[in-house]
Amino acid sequence: MNAQPRSGLALAARYAVPFGLLLIPIWMTQVNNVVPEPYLDEAFHIPQAQAYWAHKWTQWDPKITTPPGLYIFSYVVCALILLLRGSPEQLDPPALRATNAAAAAVLLPLRLQTALDAVRRQRNTRPSGAWLSHTVLNICLFPPLFFLSGLYYTDVLALLVVVEAYNWDLSRTLPKAAPLETAVFLVLGVVALAFRQTNIFWVSVFFGGLQVVRRIRRVTKNCESSNVADIVAAGSKYELYDPVVLDASLADYFKTAVSLCSVALNNLGAVFYALMPYLLILAAFGGFVLWNGSVVLGHKEYHTASLHLAQMLYIWPYFLFFSWPLLLAPMANIILPKFMLPKFLNQGLSASRRKLPKLLTVFIVLPMMLAVVHYNTIVHPFTLADNRHYVFYVFRILLGSHPYTRYAATIVYFLGAWMIISAMGFSPVTAAPGLASVVKAQPTAPSSSAENPTEKAEKKPERKQKGSKKPTPAASSAPAPIDPKVLADLQEHIRRRQRLEHETSRVSFVLVWLAATALSLITAPLVEPRYLIIPWVMWRLHLPASPTPVVYRRASDEKDLEARLAINFPLFLETAWFLLVNVVTGALFLRGGFEWPQEPGKIQRFLW
Repeated sequence: MNAQPRSGLALAARYAVPFGLLLIPIWMTQVNNVVPEPYLDEAFHIPQAQAYWAHKWTQWDPKITTPPGLYIFSYVVCALILLLRGSPEQLDPPALRATNAAAAAVLLPLRLQTALDAVRRQRNTRPSGAWLSHTVLNICLFPPLFFLSGLYYTDVLALLVVVEAYNWDLSRTLPKAAPLETAVFLVLGVVALAFRQTNIFWVSVFFGGLQVVRRIRRVTKNCESSNVADIVAAGSKYELYDPVVLDASLADYFKTAVSLCSVALNNLGAVFYALMPYLLILAAFGGFVLWNGSVVLGHKEYHTASLHLAQMLYIWPYFLFFSWPLLLAPMANIILPKFMLPKFLNQGLSASRRKLPKLLTVFIVLPMMLAVVHYNTIVHPFTLADNRHYVFYVFRILLGSHPYTRYAATIVYFLGAWMIISAMGFSPVTAAPGLASVVKAQPTAPSSSAENPTEKAEKKPERKQKGSKKPTPAASSAPAPIDPKVLADLQEHIRRRQRLEHETSRVSFVLVWLAATALSLITAPLVEPRYLIIPWVMWRLHLPASPTPVVYRRASDEKDLEARLAINFPLFLETAWFLLVNVVTGALFLRGGFEWPQEPGKIQRFLW
């Protein structure tokens, strides 16, 4: 998608993308006009930021649970503006919201684009005025993120600093990486913890896990055996079992984890060296917890760490609700028979990858989900006490409509998990070319009355050179056969390059992403859509670009517009869906106010 043709329409579309980000300040302006006073959690954040602006650095509201990164960021930004413009002298809610909106509309999309280009290993060829991509625009329009960009909450900055740390971490993997990249990453990793404590699982576990997998991939070959004993033994031979997601069964996730552990144990020195920066950040976080006596700063009685496994069930309908436009084409290619698949959706998926979950997977995973629902459904007091949040109504349906509704929901959890994870593998991964069939010694001509055409071509120059004093140059001989060991090494090098290029479509990536997501969620008793913003953004950043439909892979110039529309149809549908959700939720917040009987005259508003 980065290499779009330079037609007038394509350039116009590219330049239109950055203007979509103007919706963020427009939304903030509407919030300021209708809700000029601090609302909900802003009632804690805004006074704390104002206290810092007044240089009351020791003043702290004990009800605030997160570190002061947001307030320090606003202080620095507003101090610079005051130095340049002479204002603002006082930080009111609109001024503080503006710092958040600026981060969401300017800084976040720029850093997201850098991360997207690095993840997809594509060189950004857009003109400077249209550098941002449609994918980045859609991430910024993601409804919970977009909604909070108009308020003074910590979520936008918490995401921004994680993305920035990721950019520096990715730059550390480049061949010419210097110690400076590692030093900056370490600083940003610690700074990320100043915005939200759960960022530790992204800057340490997620980034560290991906770094270890990359290090292992560089020194390993493919393990061809699927036997567990062979996979364990292959670790000492530097062979890694890591299939493509669409080729993997549930057992393959266990086998990949075993293979990674086996290779890592046989390469402990390199693995420990790769993990060193992440372990330092983890140690810094551990020191903070020891000093504070808890992970959260305030309201410790309401935010005690607990094991809340059901959080890893709620994530799948959340992803389905927001990202169904991106799942239509992959699921159609997997589920529909070929004769029913529309041509503009047919992306050439092989028959071996067009398969539903196996019955064994259903019989293993569904009972586990049912057990989690039965034994580990935790309902925080805040969840059913505050009807301003959409989660309140979701839990009213799950728990209040029928005793078995929450158990029936496991079908949605299971299908959602299958669809979201399958989408990670929906990218064209080709096999290494069969060079052995191309570079061979030519066979000797069979004894036949028919003359070999090659011999004819070689005899013609000889007849022309008859009578010449100069000796005839020898006919070009057939290439010598390549040494089998050299050929095998060349093919393995190609396979290794392909594994690096398509790392996000491998089982190992899904395992690392699931581990970081689970650690960031299962310790939280409270279910909040905003807690899932970073897991969704990381999934969306690493989601492979949709393959070109087969019918358009050799599109003529006349069909170019039609081809581009078909290729980018999921992105346009995603944009339309996000805009619709943002309009509805924004209108409910601004125009759908209501009053609580216990607080007459005070307007309550719906929000994520």
